[in-house]
Amino acid sequence: MNFSELFLLSVSSFWMVGVCLSVDLPKSKEIKCAVCQSLVAEVHREISEVDPRKKIEVGSYRIESNGDQRITSRTYAGSEAHMTDLLETVCGSFKDYAQAKHKETGRVDVIPIVGKDGKMNPHFGEYEMIPDPDLNKSLEFHCQSIVEDFEDEIVQHFGGQPQQDYDVAKSQNSFCWRQSKICSGVREEL
Repeated sequence: MNFSELFLLSVSSFWMVGVCLSVDLPKSKEIKCAVCQSLVAEVHREISEVDPRKKIEVGSYRIESNGDQRITSRTYAGSEAHMTDLLETVCGSFKDYAQAKHKETGRVDVIPIVGKDGKMNPHFGEYEMIPDPDLNKSLEFHCQSIVEDFEDEIVQHFGGQPQQDYDVAKSQNSFCWRQSKICSGVREEL
């Protein structure tokens, strides 16, 4: 093989790799957006399951010159300590999620296969499953990358609102589109 043939082969290989990658990127971006929305819903669900009477002491344990400490009691649900604990484990739940496309809207989504009650997801019939050669391990990976990249923003996002004010759809829109911009460039009907 001479130099011109080798050069042509390498250029065509790079072109083919570029075409393949450009085809996969929108799907990956759609899946990451769907994972973001499911992550927000999962965090909301986990926060709502915490007993609202559970409190945690926060503040400075430093004793001031007059002998006082600045310690206050706060609801544990959504606190920084709760969010730190939650963010360490929440992505593990994505092992029980699957990539799917809504039969009527065509919207790519990430849905739980089984509910927390152990029963099959009642909305499962509304979706067409998208086969994943990685057995949906990419969902957990996307979740972990979102948590790593936006941990402080997630803690701030969920810690700043009272438990009774949670609106999952507004929170998904606020975090996934406006704050993190994970869903920017993805069709708005997602």
